[in-house]
Amino acid sequence: MKPYAYLSMKFIEDEDFVLMERIEGSWLPNKKQASLNAYGFKNERLSIYLPGLIQTGRYPNLTIKNIFYTDGADFNPIKVDSGFLEITQMDSIQIGGTFRVTLEDEYNGIDHRTVIGNFIIYTR
Repeated sequence: MKPYAYLSMKFIEDEDFVLMERIEGSWLPNKKQASLNAYGFKNERLSIYLPGLIQTGRYPNLTIKNIFYTDGADFNPIKVDSGFLEITQMDSIQIGGTFRVTLEDEYNGIDHRTVIGNFIIYTR
């Protein structure tokens, strides 16, 4: 049986990918909306929310509402500084893509970290 969602991601400077304990995804092709929430063993959390999807390609005007990642410790971003999220596959069964975004945090002074990864969300 296929999983409903798949995620592979890490901070760009880290060697290992983050192991997520639970990944929940929703792809609603009729509403043109995708969302993914992943939770790690050490309180890591990644959220992706993409409304208004009409085609493959880069999702325009990314904000912290579209993609958010916290490491569960001291990185809790307030905005997307730069980068992209690209939809590479989209049909009535699944949606998938890649991302590379630099997020800005002000927890212990201004900190910028880049998160990279890819994902697939299947319809239920």
